[in-house]
Amino acid sequence: MAIEDKTLLTEDEIRAEVADLDGWEYLEDSKELQRVWHFEKFVPTMAFVRRLTEIMDENNHHSDIGLNSRTKTLTVTVTTHSENAVTRADLDFAGAVNQG
Repeated sequence: MAIEDKTLLTEDEIRAEVADLDGWEYLEDSKELQRVWHFEKFVPTMAFVRRLTEIMDENNHHSDIGLNSRTKTLTVTVTTHSENAVTRADLDFAGAVNQG
């Protein structure tokens, strides 16, 4: 199991790194990273969620997952709750999700 790097980052550092993370955005007000996926079918969405939970366990960093069947979207939001901020662990997690 990976050890989380809860290093605090400046707002500028977060914005610069998020710019390189395809699909992710930094929500400054809530201090979270977020990405939204659109799926046409339910079964592939659930397969993706299963892989996402594996990435969470591999990184020892667990995000919030929202599934909206009406809009066919899956939203992942991540922050380091203990720090009330985005940390290195959140950016590492987002990068791992993008690598699949």
